[in-house]
Amino acid sequence: MLVSAAQLSLREAMMALPPVSDVMTFISALWHFASGTGALVLGLMGYVASMGCWYLALHRMALSKAYALLSLSYILVWAVAILLPGWGERFSWQGLAGVGFIILGVLVIFRPARHQPRESDPS
Repeated sequence: MLVSAAQLSLREAMMALPPVSDVMTFISALWHFASGTGALVLGLMGYVASMGCWYLALHRMALSKAYALLSLSYILVWAVAILLPGWGERFSWQGLAGVGFIILGVLVIFRPARHQPRESDPS
């Protein structure tokens, strides 16, 4: 959730701030706390906090499972970007198919392992 909020915040900041290619205007906008500066700071802080959460998660679960859970962020960002008014993101069936594949992949990774019964000892 945190990394999704950070991505959405950074997107909002980049839409409000001048292009980064115009370095001096961009720096001036940041220096004068122009519209979007707060969203940029919050987004970057969200990413830093999410890295701390990622560090803690890797102490508690396998990387393969933790990384699969991180992919759920793509679904959340996709859905919120479509639902938020004024963002101009459009629903597409291809996007929905991609979301379906992400969900399917996460389900495959988290599927319970089937244990095969041990054969009885022939002695």
